[in-house]
Amino acid sequence: MPRLLGLWLILGLAFAWEYRVKPGDTLFSLARRYGTTVEAIQRANGLKGDLIRVGEVLTIPGPDFEALVSPYLGTPYRYGGTGEGGFDCSGLVLRVYQRLGVRLPRTSRAMFESLPPVSEPGPGDLVFFSFSGEAVDHVGIYLGGGRFVHASDRGVVVEPLDAPWYRRAFRGARRVPLGYDGANERAQDHPAGAAPR
Repeated sequence: MPRLLGLWLILGLAFAWEYRVKPGDTLFSLARRYGTTVEAIQRANGLKGDLIRVGEVLTIPGPDFEALVSPYLGTPYRYGGTGEGGFDCSGLVLRVYQRLGVRLPRTSRAMFESLPPVSEPGPGDLVFFSFSGEAVDHVGIYLGGGRFVHASDRGVVVEPLDAPWYRRAFRGARRVPLGYDGANERAQDHPAGAAPR
């Protein structure tokens, strides 16, 4: 697994990982695995071509979460869904982070309880809500610019985080450490049992 190089940068709200090249790695496979582009890796490392060497340490720019979630936009809501026929909120988050090689707990509440909090979310951070007024029962992925993506009763959509409905229910943001393995997963579904509006 690559090592996180830096915190979210103030201007670009971007982050990068340090990665040691292994046999069989290509710029294309690394870009695909970490949700970035070949060109972005080349720029970050001053590479002129596609040649990389085993053992070389590369800076891998943080994932483009807009690109990672775009294939799922419009997918219908399905309680307990993880992609086959639809998503629930945590199922969508699981699928997106699975593409980055990260295993998260299954439920929004377990994610909230096990991940480190952040005061200001950056792209890729998880945003949590309580629509029941009690425990956390909904999660989405912050995309930047005040927007987040989530599985709602209208399917997978991008919405403003500061909309009154979400502002009232907002319970905080959490950051997913690279390589997080979800070992403390709790097998409970979010208690509300219904998709948020």
